[in-house]
Amino acid sequence: MSKPPEVKIIPAFAVPFGASFMADCGQMNLDLKTLFLSRETEQYKNPMRNSVESDQVFESDFDLFTWKEQCVAKLKEFMTVCVLETLGMVNKYKRSKVSEFDIYADAWYHITRKGGYFTNHNHPMASWSAVYCVADGIEQGEEEDSAVTRFFHPQTAASTYLDAGNFNMTDTPFGYGHQVFKLQAGQILIFPSWVYHEVSPYMGNSERITVAVNYWFNHPQMNPQIGPKIYSGKK
Repeated sequence: MSKPPEVKIIPAFAVPFGASFMADCGQMNLDLKTLFLSRETEQYKNPMRNSVESDQVFESDFDLFTWKEQCVAKLKEFMTVCVLETLGMVNKYKRSKVSEFDIYADAWYHITRKGGYFTNHNHPMASWSAVYCVADGIEQGEEEDSAVTRFFHPQTAASTYLDAGNFNMTDTPFGYGHQVFKLQAGQILIFPSWVYHEVSPYMGNSERITVAVNYWFNHPQMNPQIGPKIYSGKK
């Protein structure tokens, strides 16, 4: 055969992630840090920690987005807009369609000190999840794998057998390795809630602070959801 046939590569089974940075977030992050540290008490603590097995991590209860402080409201707006942009793109929804959604969310914060980590887990009772970094605690000379968020490849058998035919398939969406992110202050990462992930031990000396959110959505033409609604769509 003098000319090989045309072959189309189909990116099947890819997992969409969304990422963005909040501009001019310095003052908001400082206000959030001050607020969270002042409420690192039993009153605000989550009594049923699932993925946190480290005493160096404080996890709040899930009602953060009901707080009235301006910095919390600003963060809620930013995170939710980013999530809506993400789901709009991957679902091919117009913004007018997305604006009609009722939005529900659980939101909470983590304060992690040296040695703190999160075990492997997912968020099965939501459609999208997001994490925002308030304070990254990154220091010069810090270990590269300190407090990295590691998402595990859902195709667990992908690397069972490696040879010259698949060894170099390392780039997304065809790579079989884990996806690793080292979040910086002001960064948001959005992902399908079913994806399993962990956070490696944090080795910094100051507080690392993040906000996590689980989202689920309803459209007026669909059955209503039960949960803490944070926004109502157009009627």
